[in-house]
Order: sequence, then structure tokens, then C-alpha cells
Amino acid sequence: MASAPFSAARAGQHAALVRQVHVAKSWLKLDDDTYRAALAARSGGKVSSTACTVVELKAVLEHFHTAGFPRPGGSAKRVALTAPQRKMWSLWQQLADAGRVRDRSMKGLLAWVKGQTENSVEALAFLTPAQERTLIESLKQWVDRG
Repeated sequence: MASAPFSAARAGQHAALVRQVHVAKSWLKLDDDTYRAALAARSGGKVSSTACTVVELKAVLEHFHTAGFPRPGGSAKRVALTAPQRKMWSLWQQLADAGRVRDRSMKGLLAWVKGQTENSVEALAFLTPAQERTLIESLKQWVDRG
């Protein structure tokens, strides 16, 4: 009989985490393919949040937090950029310094990235390594055309 409350509590926790994952998906404006790829990468291939375990859902949420989804009770924290992301940011700032882009902010870079990516990626954390390389090369060429 003692296991029944535990399973009910676990089911409630699972349902709450599924809701949080869906809120994060909406907040990050993820398309379905990007969302399911993020789920699969952190859950051993599962592409449905309801099929994920509590531990897997927590891992997915942690990934979404690092991508910019705010943590409960706090505002969005600055996210540490990876080396390729720092390179994109640096090139973007060079273009802004040269007067070649109107919005030098991260919001401006993200708008450009969204327009350049086939799947309209809206967060640097969701770029594939191949996309990062392509975007860096595009930015380098843009700087060189200056």
C-alpha cells in the first residue's frame, strides 16, 4: 500500500514536467522537428515527452534552460556561449562596428540566424555544428566584402 502514494506523486511530477517541457517549447518557439530532436537527444531516442521518464524530462528542461528558457522564480540568465557561438558574436559585432547591420544586439544576430537557417532556428543552442560552420563562413564573407 505504501507504493501507491509514491506512484501517484511520481505521476504528478511527470505530468508537471511534461507541461513545463511544452511551455519551454512554446517559449523558445521551437518547430516540431527541432523540439523532437532535442527530446530524442536527451531521452535515448524518445520523441514524445509523455514517453520520457522524470529523469529524462529534467534533462530536456535543463537543456531548454541553457538555451534561454527562464528558470522558475527567476529571470533568464545569460548563457555562456560556445566557441563557435562566440565567433559568430564577434563577427556580428565587427559588422555592426562597420555599420553593416542595424541591430548589433543578440536579438539582431538571432533574427539573422533564423532567416539563414532552413529550419528557422531561434536559439544558438539549437544550431547543429554544420549550421554553425556555415553561418560563421557566411559572416566571414560578409565581413570581407566590407
